[in-house]
Amino acid sequence: MTPENFTSHLAFEKLQQLQQILTSDAAKEKIPVPDAAFFDIAYNYIIDRLKLTIPILLPEAEMTSLANEIDAGMVQINSYLGNNNTGHVSNAINNFNSVITRVRNFPLPLSTGDFDFSKSIASFQQATQTGYESIKAANEKLILDLAEAQANLDAKQNQLTAVEQKLTAKEVEIQNVLGRYNTEFDSLKTTASTDIDLEKKKFNEVIDADRKLYKEQFDADKAANIKSFEEQKAQFEKQSSDTINSLNSKLAEANKIVNIVGNVGVTGNYQNIADENKKSADNFRSIALAFMIIMSGLLIWSIIEISKNGEFNLYKSLVRILAAAVLTYPAVYAARESTKHRKLETQNRNLELELASIGPFIELLPEDKKQKIKEELVNKYFGNQSVVADVKGEEDVSVNALERIFKAVLPFIKK
Repeated sequence: MTPENFTSHLAFEKLQQLQQILTSDAAKEKIPVPDAAFFDIAYNYIIDRLKLTIPILLPEAEMTSLANEIDAGMVQINSYLGNNNTGHVSNAINNFNSVITRVRNFPLPLSTGDFDFSKSIASFQQATQTGYESIKAANEKLILDLAEAQANLDAKQNQLTAVEQKLTAKEVEIQNVLGRYNTEFDSLKTTASTDIDLEKKKFNEVIDADRKLYKEQFDADKAANIKSFEEQKAQFEKQSSDTINSLNSKLAEANKIVNIVGNVGVTGNYQNIADENKKSADNFRSIALAFMIIMSGLLIWSIIEISKNGEFNLYKSLVRILAAAVLTYPAVYAARESTKHRKLETQNRNLELELASIGPFIELLPEDKKQKIKEELVNKYFGNQSVVADVKGEEDVSVNALERIFKAVLPFIKK
């Protein structure tokens, strides 16, 4: 360790802080004299050993450990000064014993140095004298405080005696007031009983008068209410009569409206007929479509066989064509029947619509005009409607046409 590092090491700063703590007034007053002497002598011993130490032979780690031990001892001393716990003093002594053991092993020259033990003893005596003087001053202060507290206690005792005397006087006064209160209360009770009897009598008289007055008022109100009831009854009877007349007129108007609505019921049969014809037309259309699909299938089958084999079989082809021609008749018949029923459906729906609309249109007209219009409509709608015109081209495909087709094809089949 170099001399420069040795002289600037943290251990010297810690020792300086320790010296400031030990020379403070708080340490002189609180630390016991033997312990204070130990700390002072230990400080001087450590300083003396460091002065004699050969820095070049001392490892820096030893100086660092020394500084940590000194710091730990100072922490314990400060804790004792703060809370007066003597355990901290014991811990501080242990820390400085460790410091002394460590510094004792530092390398020293053969010279004894300049440590003066008598000087340390003198310092110890001076610290002891200072401690005694501090204790004496504290004792004198305690004696003064005790005398002051005794004086205050005497004064408080005198005040307490005066308060007791006042309490005794107040108790006598309270007993006198309570006696007077009981006497006055008995007197007031007698007076109040008499007053209550008088008030009760007056109250009963007032109640009887009020009952009589209430009965008279009730009888007068009853007569007035009966008269008012009769008047209200007559008025309600008149209003009821007017209401009944008004309802009768409304009933007549409602009958007219019911007649108008009843026209819809007259046309209900036409609607049913139209629905049946629609159902028949749909069925015949499905049948015709089925026959046409079968005819188309036969023709497509013949064409596929011709294309596939490459040979033309006249017999098979004619049979298939004949079968397709036979199916033409029921297909045409079904299509014609579907057309007929579709026309019947359209005709009945038109009749339904016209008959249902006649009533509302002529209801507001005069009776003579309504009768005239109804006579004309009877001639138009009842017995004068043509059912359905025959379908044109009905005989385009008939039985005779089919016979001619068979006669033309039979020679080819026989071959």
